[in-house]
Amino acid sequence: MMSPPRSGAARRVSFAAMGCTAEVVVVGGAVDLLDHAREQIARLERCWSRFVADSDISRINRAAGCPVVVDPSTVRLITAMVSGWVVTHGTFDPTQLAPLVGLGYHASWHDPTLVTSLSEPTVPRTPLDRILVDPQHDVVVAPAGIGLDAGGIGKGLAADLTVEALVDAGADGALVSIGGDVRVAGSSPHPGGWGVTVTGPTGGSGSSLVYLRDGAVATSGTQRRAWTDTTGARLHHVLDPVTARPITTSRAGVPLVEVSVVAGTGAWAEVWTKALLVGGPARMMPELTERGLAAQAVYADGSVDGNQPWNDIVSGEASE
Repeated sequence: MMSPPRSGAARRVSFAAMGCTAEVVVVGGAVDLLDHAREQIARLERCWSRFVADSDISRINRAAGCPVVVDPSTVRLITAMVSGWVVTHGTFDPTQLAPLVGLGYHASWHDPTLVTSLSEPTVPRTPLDRILVDPQHDVVVAPAGIGLDAGGIGKGLAADLTVEALVDAGADGALVSIGGDVRVAGSSPHPGGWGVTVTGPTGGSGSSLVYLRDGAVATSGTQRRAWTDTTGARLHHVLDPVTARPITTSRAGVPLVEVSVVAGTGAWAEVWTKALLVGGPARMMPELTERGLAAQAVYADGSVDGNQPWNDIVSGEASE
C-alpha cells in the first residue's frame, strides 16, 4: 500500500475508483483540476473494467476476432499489455481472466452486483502478438476466445494518463495514486522530489520512503485480493500463467507476499511487479538491476530484499 506525504502546500482529493482508493495531489494550476482528474479516472474505469458489460475490454473479449472501435486510451492500454508480454517473455500475462473467474474471482471486490461475463470458450495464455492495433482509427482486433483483464496495468496506466492530463492542463506538478500504483511528475510540495511511502503488507515490515521527480512506483502482492474456495483453500489473484493457479513463489519455504518496483511509468512498474511475483526474485531481480529498475521483495516472515537501485532511492537520492 502506498501513501504520499501530507502537506498543506498542495491540493488533494481521495475517492473510490477501480475497486480501490485513488488519491490525487496537484501543485499549481486551475482550481478545478482535481475534479478533472476524478472524471478522467472514472472514464478510464468505464473503458477498461471487466465488470462493465459495455466497456472496451468486455467488448474486445466478446468480439470473437472482429474489429472493435475503442477509446484512444484503450489503444494505449492494449499496446502496453502487448509490450509488457513481449519484454517479459510472457511472465506478465493479462490473458488470465478465465482461470481467475473459474477460481472464484468473478464479481467486483467492492460491488458484488457487478460480475464478469465471459464468452465461450475463453482461452488463457493467448499470444498477445496476435492482437492487431490500428492507432489511426482506434481499432483493436484480438483473437477469438481471448480473455483480457486490465487489472494492475490498468491502474498504473490510469495514473500515467491522469498525471499527463493534469500537467498538460497547467499543473506545475501532480501525483496520482490508484490502489498501490503511484505516478508523479513536475513540482512537488517538498524540496528534493516527491516522497512516496511504500508500506509493507502489514504496514510494518517492508515500509520505505522513496523519492521520485518524474516516475512511478507500483506495489503488488498476494494478501489483499484473497479469498477462500469451497474446499477451504486460500486463493489470491496473482496467477502463474503456466499453471493458471495462484503463485506459490517462496524463498527457503517462506512465501513471497509483496513486491514493489520503480519505473518510468506506472504501466511499466506494474508489468515488472507481476514479472517479479511470478518469476520470483532469484530469477528476476538480476534482470531488473541490469535494467536499472529499483525493486523490493517482502516475505511472509517480514524479511525484505531490495536490489541496489532500490537501496539508492531509499537512501534519499531522488530518481529521475
